[in-house]
Amino acid sequence: MRYVHVDFEFPPGVRHPMHDFLDGGDDRRSELVTWRRLPDETLATLFRVAAPRERYLDRLRDIAAIERFETSPGEPPFYLKAYERLGGPTETFLDAFVDTEFLSVPPVVFRPAGRLSFGLVGPPEQLRDALAAVPDRITVEVDRIGSYGGGRRLAGVRLTERQREALRAANRVGYYEVPRTGSVEDVAAAIDCSPSTAGAHLRKGEAALVDAFVGRRE
Repeated sequence: MRYVHVDFEFPPGVRHPMHDFLDGGDDRRSELVTWRRLPDETLATLFRVAAPRERYLDRLRDIAAIERFETSPGEPPFYLKAYERLGGPTETFLDAFVDTEFLSVPPVVFRPAGRLSFGLVGPPEQLRDALAAVPDRITVEVDRIGSYGGGRRLAGVRLTERQREALRAANRVGYYEVPRTGSVEDVAAAIDCSPSTAGAHLRKGEAALVDAFVGRRE
């Protein structure tokens, strides 16, 4: 099976209002876990949201296209199920992938500055046409392409998704090369956060890996 991971950048004029909300902090992000386009042209979505809960929901209530929503209890990250009337850039973007054999590989990750990324499994000959159908104002970059091997989890190691993302980015930019060719700043740029936040994710992730390998500290 062929796999591609694609990064998109939405300019302000075509971003969803909730995508703009993520610009308020380095650690804000949302992940679209699953979705369904209903016969009445409503989009049903399930999100995992890492953002200030009440401020996020207050902003959501201001969006006329959101018909209703419900959330899981507790502090962030929390889960949000929403129903939204389709139309405009969101519908045009989704339509680019409707008549293809591609299957999305969740999560679809929304980050600050209008950035969105997700994986697709499908026939490579359809990729060019699908990406060409994305609205012109949206920047498209294929980040990875290859065979799909499924998600990889390390048994016995408890890492947050953000720590996993930071460790993968660090490996990709050369942070663990000898001699080192990448920096914490490079990791921060890759995962859209401040260098101090990226450094914290790396330290916590590395500590969890070391504990799992050599045993926990007494």
